[in-house]
Amino acid sequence: MEKGKFGIRMSFYAVAAFIFAILGYSTALILLAGVVIVGEKNEWAGRQVIQAICLQFVSGVIGAFFGLFDFFYRIPIFGTVWGTIVSIVESVIAIVILIFAIIGLVKAAKGKEAGVPLADRFANWAYGKITVKQQPVYQQPMQQAQPMQQPMQPVQQAQPMQQAAPAADVCANCGNPLNGGAFCTKCGTPAAK
Repeated sequence: MEKGKFGIRMSFYAVAAFIFAILGYSTALILLAGVVIVGEKNEWAGRQVIQAICLQFVSGVIGAFFGLFDFFYRIPIFGTVWGTIVSIVESVIAIVILIFAIIGLVKAAKGKEAGVPLADRFANWAYGKITVKQQPVYQQPMQQAQPMQQPMQPVQQAQPMQQAAPAADVCANCGNPLNGGAFCTKCGTPAAK
């Protein structure tokens, strides 16, 4: 992997971004994004850092969403059930984010695209890259050959077409009507007999 303007390998930035996402260091992640996007101006590293930011963002959005329902904790008995549900959902989401971050970290360390679902699309969109879906190609089913009714005849050589004689009432040269005369009134060609 190539080195950037600051002499640091681009894969280092991507790996650091996913480590920050795993540890939950959103401020460090944003600062790293600034260094990569504004300072280094490397598209590949920028896309990887954006994917790590997306993972951190999802974690923050889920936490904020459940924070809206904090008043449920004050309801007796239901507050305990709600707390259990929230902790289970947040734990599952944290494990999923951790798995994607580790996969992204390993791929980025090898210099490959991290490929975090949906985050890679957003990162490509942020850099103006459009990915085109391959349309499936459908082939028409082969039709069974019909049994031949007649034996094949040998192909005959095509005879050159003879030019049809023009009608007697039209000039052979210019196509002007002859009106019964012996010569064309337009070009003077003799009428065909």
